[in-house]
Amino acid sequence: MFKTFKPALAAISAALLLGACTDTASPKPTTAVTADEVAAFSQAISHYEGLVHERPGEIEATLGLARNLRWAGHINDAANVLAAHEITFGTQPRFLAELGKVRLIQGKALQGVALLERATAGGTNDWRLYSALGIGNDYLERYTKAETAYKKALEMCPDDSAVMNNLGVSQGLSGRVDRAIFTLQDALSYGQHTDKIGKNLKLFQNARDLCANCSTDYLKLSGGVILAAGLMGTDREGPCTQEPKYTQPAAPVMAEKLAPEAVAPSINIKVFFEFDSAILKPEALEVLDSLGEALTYGDLNNYRFQIAGHTDAVGSDDYNQKLSEQRAKAVLDHLVIKFGIDASRIDPVGFGESQLLDPADPKGDINRRVQVTRLQRL
Repeated sequence: MFKTFKPALAAISAALLLGACTDTASPKPTTAVTADEVAAFSQAISHYEGLVHERPGEIEATLGLARNLRWAGHINDAANVLAAHEITFGTQPRFLAELGKVRLIQGKALQGVALLERATAGGTNDWRLYSALGIGNDYLERYTKAETAYKKALEMCPDDSAVMNNLGVSQGLSGRVDRAIFTLQDALSYGQHTDKIGKNLKLFQNARDLCANCSTDYLKLSGGVILAAGLMGTDREGPCTQEPKYTQPAAPVMAEKLAPEAVAPSINIKVFFEFDSAILKPEALEVLDSLGEALTYGDLNNYRFQIAGHTDAVGSDDYNQKLSEQRAKAVLDHLVIKFGIDASRIDPVGFGESQLLDPADPKGDINRRVQVTRLQRL
């Protein structure tokens, strides 16, 4: 029962229902967690469909379309997109990795793991692939191999709470419930993905307290749902920055750094956009929602703010300048629509590549950011 994966991304926010059971029937279409994510997925899918039509030889466009279809729950459509481009991209590790994840969601764990192993065979700096490989091995109940994969991911991205969550789940499913609880408590302390990790922790604590002799069977009833959430959680994270210079995506932290008494009322936040566009990725919503809460918190509601888009040095100056302006405007639109913030309080600007956060690495991911600066009082 446990080896067959039930794609239940809709259950991520309410995940881990104690009576949930993996499904032996054909995979069912999955849905996004929130209405905002549904809209973001739909917009991204349309964007990538256009890119694939315009640039059939662009692997990023193909993978972007397949990835967003998968996240939106259109698994067979994602598989069809990849099948149509397998002759062109079928030997490239990134293509193999995406196809491997699709196979996992289709319930073809052996194929998925084999593809992910091929994707990582030559070495990769993408820690997310090792986390996905760990999840695939968990589906197959190969817990020793799963733990090895998770630890490899943590070597590449130390203390990442999403990977620690997946490792804790793996430890619990293998019967080491006490070890799982310690790992999940550590993961929770980093302040990221707290809702999902907190629910997993509660589940394992219940397993330990309710049934000392049947923890493994009890947990495997929910195993497919837990692992579905884990795959999507790490999959949608950006590249690992071991010493991030971004402000944590928590409203109280942002409010404190932007407060009237703050010495340097400016923060850098990581906002994920779709490739070559100003479309917000669904994983950008958490940090932007925290920003919206911060800008409407207490006395901050009486100030104006600058929202500045920044890019890396890849591409022409003119192109990066235009893209940074569009992305700043996308953030403004989200804040106005979601939080009812008066647009006159926000000054959206773009600086392109002119103000690199790390000049020593002009093409580095850390330079692609949004900077929020408190301006004058209204």
